[in-house]
Amino acid sequence: MENYQFAKFTISDDGEEPEHIEVRKKIYDLLDIEKYLIKQCKLKNIEVSYDVTADERCNWVTLNYTSYAGMMLINPLSYDTAMWQMYDAINDNLKPVGHIDFIKNNIANKNGSKYLNNNDDRTKGNEREDVEYDGSTPFKAICLLPGHNKFNTISKRKLDAISNHYKKDLLFKLHPLTDLGELERFGFNEYLDRCQVAGFYEDMYELIEKAEHVYSTHISETALSSAILGKTVEPIDIYDVRMRGGFASINNICYGYKDPVSMLGKAFASPKSGVIHPTIDKNWKQKIDLYLEYVLERRELQNGFYLE
Repeated sequence: MENYQFAKFTISDDGEEPEHIEVRKKIYDLLDIEKYLIKQCKLKNIEVSYDVTADERCNWVTLNYTSYAGMMLINPLSYDTAMWQMYDAINDNLKPVGHIDFIKNNIANKNGSKYLNNNDDRTKGNEREDVEYDGSTPFKAICLLPGHNKFNTISKRKLDAISNHYKKDLLFKLHPLTDLGELERFGFNEYLDRCQVAGFYEDMYELIEKAEHVYSTHISETALSSAILGKTVEPIDIYDVRMRGGFASINNICYGYKDPVSMLGKAFASPKSGVIHPTIDKNWKQKIDLYLEYVLERRELQNGFYLE
């Protein structure tokens, strides 16, 4: 039996889904394209991984796939190659076919987040009163923190700088997968009196709507979704690791260009982007086939270039 990840979708380091977290069922819409991708990769002797990051060379071995804003994102486990496939897709200059509207509609229908708001009895003991936003105080900027297992990718100096600049006009939003002990070890407690903090289960997109400026990371879906909502966006990553995030190929556009929404709408229409959804891409099998043809051609072109 095949190991289809979208069918079981695990979200914790040990492979067990925390009791207080539920993943939206829209992930199962991707199961058919997952099966087809794995089948085609087997036929072409391509190794496949799910939701991991690594930096193989440009003659990479492994294709990785994961979910992105309710869609599938495919790219080689090579940071440079993943980046260039998005630029190649942009250069195709195709007419958008609905990927941006799909994200926008999910947000409007309260279906934007990967995780369900599940603030029920199972969450008791996981929250802290001093990290819950009371909703009464406005703010200008919001900082969307990653899960605690990704704290090593964010810049403490950047958080210090923005917290000193905005003070109470800055709201930190905690990720649903956050361990309070790891927060304390990171030194987050110093921000509790200086800034505002929203807990795990607050509606992230409602909070983004209230902000003027959004701080996020290269590993988050929220850079593009915030830009779609008309917000200016800025990264909090450590510079040397910013391109190692799973969504860096997309988020580098979000942070580095004036009109990322338009650029990525065109890019996602191209098979070279590796972005696929079965209801948007009507001929999604062909899109996967064309993507594999493109990415294998790119690999072969550079095969043997670098020996050390």
